Amino acid sequence: MGAIAVGVIGLILAGGALFTARAARALNGNWGVMDARWTAWRALDDMPVSAWVALRPMLVITAVSFVFFSIIALYCIFKQHEKLAAIALAASMIPAGLSMVIGVAKTAPYFSLADVARYLNPRLETGGHAMFEGPMDDSSSLIFYLNRRFFFVNQNPRKEAPMGAPATDVFLNEEAVLDKWDQPDPVYLIVEQSRADYWKERVVSRFHIYHQVTTSGTYVVLSNQL
Repeated sequence: MGAIAVGVIGLILAGGALFTARAARALNGNWGVMDARWTAWRALDDMPVSAWVALRPMLVITAVSFVFFSIIALYCIFKQHEKLAAIALAASMIPAGLSMVIGVAKTAPYFSLADVARYLNPRLETGGHAMFEGPMDDSSSLIFYLNRRFFFVNQNPRKEAPMGAPATDVFLNEEAVLDKWDQPDPVYLIVEQSRADYWKERVVSRFHIYHQVTTSGTYVVLSNQL
């Protein structure tokens, strides 16, 4: 029964891969802002069809693996080689596990700022400022991975730090950001892609120094230096 169940799951996955490919022809979409996917359910709801299509090859590999090894397992059971059947079913999980790892790696930038932190860490070793325009909840991965303190931009200190006195020195308004932008120290401002044009207009109108140095998921990193 186990071998049959694995084979059926493989066929279901194959059907899902086919359905995803057909749905992509009629549906389009883009990721929303990070704050829209702060739970697993909201993340799945926010995930556009294009992201599901990007995972389609891994779904196909998993489906083929399940069907192929379930057939081998059924053959081994028919020949009364139960141990070989169990090994075949276990082997079918290897491509599935690898596909899950690859899928997580592909979608991780849309749920975490870890890649941004890895980009900034070596560039902030000798000084500079990192700034994040967004609520504290969205920056949890940045807090974990970034080796330096960073600033919050355009956030309400009492809302983001309701317990005790707010640490106002880590909360900046736009004028404070522009003041730091004019200094010789490197400045890295992390914003949603939808806010990049706004910040470009604000920065260029005053300093003519604007560089988009990297992207990660729906976020871009702006800097006063290359």
